[in-house]
This record gives sequence, C-alpha cells and structure tokens, in this order.
Amino acid sequence: MSTNDTPPEQLAQENAAPAKRSPLATAVAFVAVAALAGTGGWVIAKSGDTDPQAQPTATQADTESAEIVEVASLRATSFAVGENRGFETVHQDAAADRENVLVSTDWLAERISAGLEENNIVLVDVSEELAASELTRYVDGHIPGAQFLDWASEFTVANTREFITAEEFTALAQGIGLNDDSTLILYGDNNNWFAAYAAWVFKLYGFEDVRLLDGGLKKWEQVDGRELVQETIQPAAGNWTASAQNFDIRAFQVEAVAAATGELDVNLLDIRSPDEYNGIVGVSPEIFGGEQTSIWGHIPGAVNVPWGTIVNEDGTYKSNEEIQAIYEEAGLDLSKPVIAYCRIGERASHSWYALSQILGHEVKVYDGSWTEYGNSVGVPVENNSGERNGVWGKS
Repeated sequence: MSTNDTPPEQLAQENAAPAKRSPLATAVAFVAVAALAGTGGWVIAKSGDTDPQAQPTATQADTESAEIVEVASLRATSFAVGENRGFETVHQDAAADRENVLVSTDWLAERISAGLEENNIVLVDVSEELAASELTRYVDGHIPGAQFLDWASEFTVANTREFITAEEFTALAQGIGLNDDSTLILYGDNNNWFAAYAAWVFKLYGFEDVRLLDGGLKKWEQVDGRELVQETIQPAAGNWTASAQNFDIRAFQVEAVAAATGELDVNLLDIRSPDEYNGIVGVSPEIFGGEQTSIWGHIPGAVNVPWGTIVNEDGTYKSNEEIQAIYEEAGLDLSKPVIAYCRIGERASHSWYALSQILGHEVKVYDGSWTEYGNSVGVPVENNSGERNGVWGKS
C-alpha cells in the first residue's frame, strides 16, 4: 500500500478470541418516514442509555401538504457501554505546547537513551504491517523499548467489531505496563494511521497522557535512519484502570444520519480520497473484500478533506496554522463539533488527532464509517459520479 493521498484501508482478517460481554447497556433507534411528492424526512432518536425492552417511538415530521404513506422503523442495538465525560481528559493542552500530544524522533531518542522506564514512558508500535509495506515489521526490527499491539485482534471482539470491555481493556493496558501516571507514546507504519486509531481508543477508555511519535516509523526508520532492534521487553504489570467508553468522542450511525438530515448541527468530515467520496470507486474485492460496500458515495453534507492534505512528505503533521487553514478553506465550520469518518475508522482517527488533539476542537470518530454506512438500507447517500455505483447501484 502506498502512502499517498488516496490509499485504501485494510479491514483485519484475523479473529480475536471470543470474550465475555457486558449486559446490554446502550440502545439506539431511528425511524424513517417516507412521504408523497418526494418529501419526507428521517426522525432520529438520540443515542443513549435506554430500556432495551422499550419500543422505539415514531415522531412525525411536519407534513402539512404531504400525506404519510409509509413508516418503517428499525431498532439498532449496540453492545457499547459508555457515558458522556466531555473533553477534560481528552485534550492535553497542545496550544501551550505541541509536545504534549506530538513528540519528535529527537525527543524520543533522548528518552530512550535516558531510559524509558526511568522516565515512566510506555512505547508501543501499532502498525498495519501490509506485505507491500517498505517499512520493517515489528518482529524483524522496531524502535528500542517498543512493545506491539495488534489493532485488529486486540482492540475488538471477534465477529461483532465492537470494542472489548473496559475490564478487558484494563487487562490489555496493564499488560504493557501502563500506570496512572505513565506517558504512552504510540507510533506505526502507514503515516501513523493505526497508531492514531490506537490513540483514539486509549482516549475512548479514559487514558490521559497519550502522544504520537510525529512521522511514525517512516520518520524514524526511513527519514532519520535510526536504530531498530529485535529485543523485546517484559514490563511489570501496570495499575491503570479503564473507564467506560467516552461517547463524547465516538459517533454512531444514528448520529451520522441525524447530521446528514439536519437533526444534529455538526460538521461531517469525510477524509477519504475524492474518488471514494464522489462514489467513483469502492475497494478492490481481491485485496479488501471485507471492506466492500453495497453503495458508493458519501454522507450528505460531508466535507471532503483527504487525510494526506494535512501531512508533510516525511509523514509528520503540518503546522497548526496550516492544518487549520486547510480545513477552513475546505468549508469546515470549526465553531461546530465535528464527526469524522473514512472507511473503517483509522484514517478518520488520524484526522481526529489533528483536529482534536493538536488543534483542540470537539471531534467524534464515526468508527463504523463507510463500511457500515455504505452497507445500510435506506440511509441517505450522495453520489456525485452520475452513475449508480456499488454492488446495488447497477440497474
């Protein structure tokens, strides 16, 4: 996979071991209302903790001149367990010092020389490790002191794609030696896509001090030519305990639909390539079969800012001023909250990191992204190609 502005993502093919689930805690519902004369609207119930046995309530839109002829309701259930905690522990005051969220290779090299454990730093490689990657796989060589986490099998539950429970995430984090006062440094290949995804997941579960190595493995290995080692470490167990997911930084499909129809006054940010956004291309089924969608296009109202526009050639993020200007010039109203999406969530996390962690805006990641949205029936979609593309698009 190349690292230009239009590369596809890969959905993991490995299955994680089955895990025990917590009782159902969150249920969301939406009601579609179709009307005559091409009018009608979607009525979206807010997501949140509701009675799983309760029936969704249909709310009619204003239909003075339109007769309601059909009402279809669907109850969408999520096993996600979360709460709204705000952004107090999400933002890390990057305005005061960008180093609070983004560290350089020089900074990391100095800490490695001084001792990561002595500086209470936990260093983790979260890479996609495609066969076509020009970067070294973790097992063959990694930054000294780094541990490895598999984004595909260790963060999610097999066959559901939901994240592991807070208790399971606690065990995962303590297993890499994470303490309450640790600094977690994440890096990876593919311009830190999955490292940024991991940063979002750690923030989702409430860990406070999460930073990215700016430029990731590409900057360390290819640009700087720094040392890689094969030795692994066995850290002492940590003491940090995960909280329930923070739903202030995670968006669900009902919120995406509500934003598309004006029920929520937020920005939608599509960070995929222009051809994906416009519905001209999908994915290669031979390579990314798990990411195929029935429908191509984008969520109505979404602004397209491909993730690659905010990075430099060496994989590092551009300056704060440049990043801000890129989003504003594209038409993103940064006075409003943002919901970012891509195809499976990792490129969206890279853009989330820029907007939320570097610039300090209120941003959610819709991690279901186009793989979920583009395989749904009846949700509003825009396609700018002039064709009916996608599996179900052909007439």
